[in-house]
Amino acid sequence: MTKTAQNFTMWSGDSKLIQVMVTDSAGNSVALAGATIEYVIKDSVNGTTRVSKSTSNGITISGNTFTITLDPADTAGLSGQYYHEAQITDVAGNVSTALVGNIVINEDAIV
Repeated sequence: MTKTAQNFTMWSGDSKLIQVMVTDSAGNSVALAGATIEYVIKDSVNGTTRVSKSTSNGITISGNTFTITLDPADTAGLSGQYYHEAQITDVAGNVSTALVGNIVINEDAIV
């Protein structure tokens, strides 16, 4: 089940952990073992990709929860409003969008 309006604000160059618990439409936990997950931050839905993470780079899975790790270098130099989205491909090859929303990244005075 897609989690919509997953909006938040952060400051450029900060560390950030984004934890996402995955459930089906009935609210039951969805096991993520063997799944691959991709995450992007873009200027807009069809805009330039600014940050890209995957289960091989920056995303960890535990049970029905995945955690996206944003490192300071990921957002250094970014400021403004961005779109973000995570997509899951399960072991059977089924693809589902886990979350969508907007991020406001404020410029940081300390670089």
